[in-house]
Amino acid sequence: MGLISLIQPWSCLLVITTIVSSTLNNNDNTQVSWGSYDPLIAAKLEQQCPLENFERVAQVSEWHPWTQEPVCVGPKANKERQYCAFIKEDFRGKKSLLLITSPEVAAGVVSLVEDIDSERANIQPSLEPADPLPFEVETIPGKGLGAVANRHIRSGDVVLREHPVILQLAQVSESISRIQALWVLEEGFIRLPIEDQQRVFDLSRSTGGHILEDIIRTNTFGGSFNNIAHFGLFPDVARINHACKPNAITRFSPRTLELEVLAYKDILPGDELSISYSMLNMLYQDRQDALQEWGFNCTCALCSSPPEVLAISDAYRRRLQEILSELEDPVLASLPSLVAELVDELEYIMVKEGLTAQAGEFYGIVAGVYRNMGEMGISKKYAELAVEKLVQFAGYDDERTVRAREVLLEFGGT
Repeated sequence: MGLISLIQPWSCLLVITTIVSSTLNNNDNTQVSWGSYDPLIAAKLEQQCPLENFERVAQVSEWHPWTQEPVCVGPKANKERQYCAFIKEDFRGKKSLLLITSPEVAAGVVSLVEDIDSERANIQPSLEPADPLPFEVETIPGKGLGAVANRHIRSGDVVLREHPVILQLAQVSESISRIQALWVLEEGFIRLPIEDQQRVFDLSRSTGGHILEDIIRTNTFGGSFNNIAHFGLFPDVARINHACKPNAITRFSPRTLELEVLAYKDILPGDELSISYSMLNMLYQDRQDALQEWGFNCTCALCSSPPEVLAISDAYRRRLQEILSELEDPVLASLPSLVAELVDELEYIMVKEGLTAQAGEFYGIVAGVYRNMGEMGISKKYAELAVEKLVQFAGYDDERTVRAREVLLEFGGT
């Protein structure tokens, strides 16, 4: 049982003084910019956090579709600046969801959290993951826990589909203090069922300091929710370790709030599953810098390669960026034969460096280039490829896929 699960929900002081460690990291790269830790936090909280100062919803009917009374901080007269914890214990008839966001955002997603079959019926179905799941969580030397395939997983198979236990607003209003934000996080968390609390506490930590903050910083995935940036904690997906050339990818559905893990290539029994925590086409040092946000130095097969191998990989990736820049140059992009050569080179690098998950975005750029040249037939071909690859790798209802379909409709496509 986790520390916070033992804390009574009405004790604002006890929550903070029990689980806030003696120091907290003040990292500019973390998800939310917090102030430095004040050793007088308990005394300050006693003055700033009396329960009567928080807006409470009086009638259960006003909570719908939430199954518990929301808890909020911030000015009552300005809901845009409030910060609240909303709980639904039967989300999609499965486990619980803790949504930490503004009332304005929460009000706009009521249909997403209600169990309405028609909502999912409007989304193009994807393959169902195997039952039981095709992997086991095992100890990986030098990595801690990880997911290891227990059967053959074919490229394109859905390995896992999961909704978040916690979905948290990425940027908190400056009017909300760090103490208040922590209180909302904790008050929401202790309202989750014990088994969900334990699933969260079992996850890795990397930064030290406040337990929940550390877990969230280490294990969450970013995404757009109601057109606002949020971070989602998916405990099962979080068990899959990083690799810069992964054998699986993730795709998030803003309509169902589910994160899918899709096999990127064939995975054999005994192979460790991997996903990329960074953009696939980043250079070596840029990847290392970005991955510091998860608290580790990458030692995947690519990053552990000899210097000459890393140099070749970086050269390909630099060339890919050069090609994209050249395609945007109106002078270079006015020559059909040159564009065709650049596209061939682009496709070669995508395959060589394992970047085909980004093919949809690349093909969208190519479609635009040919359209500007008046080559409508070729443009439509690449617009169709863009939609096909985005549906496959980003998801049917991803905003990039939606935009690509809108472009294709202009050609009379579907």
